[in-house]
Amino acid sequence: MESSQFFYLFLLIIPLILCVWSLVKRPTSLFTGALSCYMLAMLGFFGVIQLENISPILAYVIAVPIAIVLVLLSIFGIYAMIVALFWNERVLLKYERKTFANYLPLLVATALLILAVTNFIQNYYFSDVKWITTPFSFVITIASYFAAVFFFFSVTAILYNILPIRGKVDYIIILGAGLNKDKVTPLLASRIEAGVKLYYAQQKKYQHAPTIIVSGGQGPDEAVSESFAMAEYIKEKYPDITTVLLEDQSTNTEENLRFSEQVAQQQGETRTFKQCNVVVATNNYHLLRAGKLAKLQGLNVQGVGSKTRWFYLPTAFIREYIGYLVLTKKKHLIIILLLFVTTIGAELFEWIVSKLI
Repeated sequence: MESSQFFYLFLLIIPLILCVWSLVKRPTSLFTGALSCYMLAMLGFFGVIQLENISPILAYVIAVPIAIVLVLLSIFGIYAMIVALFWNERVLLKYERKTFANYLPLLVATALLILAVTNFIQNYYFSDVKWITTPFSFVITIASYFAAVFFFFSVTAILYNILPIRGKVDYIIILGAGLNKDKVTPLLASRIEAGVKLYYAQQKKYQHAPTIIVSGGQGPDEAVSESFAMAEYIKEKYPDITTVLLEDQSTNTEENLRFSEQVAQQQGETRTFKQCNVVVATNNYHLLRAGKLAKLQGLNVQGVGSKTRWFYLPTAFIREYIGYLVLTKKKHLIIILLLFVTTIGAELFEWIVSKLI
């Protein structure tokens, strides 16, 4: 094997080991998503290099279209996203209520459009005006940073959703959502079905019945608690499932996890959730943040995500992304501060050099 091939293998194997470790130990970390993207890029690159040794023509046939797509995405990707978000907003409002959350695709699309138009004007009319270009370059840098974080957030969320459940599960926590009076909504029913599906899979594979904890308090516009409605749904549809506990005090995901552990211990569980194999069942778009909140409590939970209607995914993902940014705001504020200091430092260095020359 040539030395160059050893070099490519080194670039591939070390990150592969890190990627597998991260998927197992830190599946909710965006570092996992970033590593996976790097692995995919390196696999593609290494594959083309190897293919070129076998058939140069075939290598070009594969590599050139990929390169063209990447170039087109880098140039027109933002415009395609703007059009897609505006179109999604139109479809979304046909089926969903006109709430602030459901206007998120419209707001993001408008912000991106303003940024794109402003960037065009700045480049063509004010490219030599330093007091305009410097602040705007900083804004573009920050926007690019948050776009990159969103991309890795999305990749990590997809990976966390498709990771198989490992081992014998002790508890399945089904997270609550809004009710229709005293009945579960289709969205909440999908969460229950995801949890029940795992329950039966565990029975089949391990001849073991995990304990299901339905978790959710009672909202001001709800006739009963979410946990009660979920328990009734399971009782009516799956009467053979008898290992169901109710947690009816929580008002958010963090409380869902914390109070569910208390309910389990009240029923005789002597271990903490850190010592148990716990799985969270929720919608696919919410799964990553739920896992992240669990991680902040010291819990390495696994997750199963239920499917969501396609037109609702953009607004749901944007909302979850904002929630993630709030959850990790200290990290992002530090990075923004470093970018600001770097920008000022670069401008100051350029000014000093210009004076010396």
